[in-house]
Amino acid sequence: MLARDLAETYPSVSTDADAVDAARLLSEHKLPALLVVDADHRPYAIVPGSQLINSWCPTTYWRTRCSPP
Repeated sequence: MLARDLAETYPSVSTDADAVDAARLLSEHKLPALLVVDADHRPYAIVPGSQLINSWCPTTYWRTRCSPP
């Protein structure tokens, strides 16, 4: 068995995709990360969901609202 036999289609966004569309894709498909592809549909990066969220929400927000009591 080869890796290609195990491979499945994975949702991806292009390097030119809007961040809101990327977050929507992440949420709708309940993905742990986003596959970013270039104009030739080759993998460019894998962006963890936490990185996407952290880029939008300041660390102080998470510390004040998500810390244990």
